[in-house]
Amino acid sequence: MKKIVLLAMAAFLLASTCYAKPVTLRATNTVGEDHPMTKALRYMSAEIEKRTNGEVKMDVYPNSQLGGNKEMVEGVTLGTIDIAQQFAGTFSSYVPEVEILVQPFLFKSEEGLFKALNGKAGDILGEALEKKGFVPLTYFYGGSRSFINNERPINTVEDLKGLKIRVIGVKTVIKAVNQMGAIATPMSQAEVYSALQQGVLDGWENSPVTMHSLKLYEQSKYFSYSRHLMTPDLVALSKATAKKLGEKNLAILKEVARDASDYERKLWAENEGRMVQEMTEKGWVEFNEIKDITPFADATKDLLVAYEAKYKNGLVDVILAEQ
Repeated sequence: MKKIVLLAMAAFLLASTCYAKPVTLRATNTVGEDHPMTKALRYMSAEIEKRTNGEVKMDVYPNSQLGGNKEMVEGVTLGTIDIAQQFAGTFSSYVPEVEILVQPFLFKSEEGLFKALNGKAGDILGEALEKKGFVPLTYFYGGSRSFINNERPINTVEDLKGLKIRVIGVKTVIKAVNQMGAIATPMSQAEVYSALQQGVLDGWENSPVTMHSLKLYEQSKYFSYSRHLMTPDLVALSKATAKKLGEKNLAILKEVARDASDYERKLWAENEGRMVQEMTEKGWVEFNEIKDITPFADATKDLLVAYEAKYKNGLVDVILAEQ
């Protein structure tokens, strides 16, 4: 009898395991379906289901479907959104130290950026993020951010004066753009197209890839390479969700995210040149290089000094050394 009972219990446990409802994650961002970052989230979706044998699934909601920049980061803190892939500076509302990633002219190259993020600087930021309810999974490459507008090419700081430029609502970015001469106008990415169309904005700042992905070339004429920010997007998991996943599946998710980062950087490299060429050849956008970037950098150099004075965490020196 005892043997029969044990066999019955084993069969029940096996059946429970086989038919257990999978954990379904909701992941979101603000960019379009053809953007390298969205494609990388789709890659994560396919890989997490495969590598966990269906125990974890991931639905992807691109293009601000679950809210704008601030709403999705707040959703991660509340556990209503499982994963947000978002401009890293947006997380500074909850983790002020992350403002280091939106310091103008700090990072000189993609390799320098990721060397810092994968080194001591990334560890320091990771600890700060975890304390506030975020589990950093990886960083995606967002290229460099430059000035885009409808009025004129930007070649000097004087050319920026009087232009209402959309920025993400991060204090350091707002200060930087104002100090370079423009009128920084905080706004969610989802509102930019209509704001340009209606004349509420003169321009915005971002990359050619985001411009192409969101079809903002329809409302933007001049792209001037200032490369004032080289800021990654953080892919962050809710700490509440991490607990539901358990150690095994959380470890798999982190592995998948790292692989997705490599995939996204490859896609970015492949797509940026192609998109710039298309927008140029079709006459949608005029691209120009700012020959002397020094006045732009000089206008903002006090922000880095102010960061170190405020936090005294050594991140500035660590990042400069790791580059």
